[in-house]
Amino acid sequence: MPQIEIIRSSERANRLRDIKIFIDDQQVRSIADGKTEVLDVPEGSHTIQAKIDWGKSNIITVELHGDEKKSFQMTSFAKHNPLGTFAAIYYTTIAFDRYLRLEAL
Repeated sequence: MPQIEIIRSSERANRLRDIKIFIDDQQVRSIADGKTEVLDVPEGSHTIQAKIDWGKSNIITVELHGDEKKSFQMTSFAKHNPLGTFAAIYYTTIAFDRYLRLEAL
């Protein structure tokens, strides 16, 4: 069975909150700070997105077949932005749909 692996970075900004994982617009799991979750999915095309409160990640579409496994790194704006308080305000108001980031490994 195909699998999707989500690796969540450990980050100070969100360490006390779980992040929800959505596959094909359905919540399938929550992931804690610094943890990894492996999800079994049926063969075919799937969308992946992460959400925390009002914040969202980019949507990734992945095609899986056989026993294929694809891995993704999940981080937040805090991991990539040194602007501190200004960045926090920007990503929680204007750019809430980019608060989280999923990247294929």
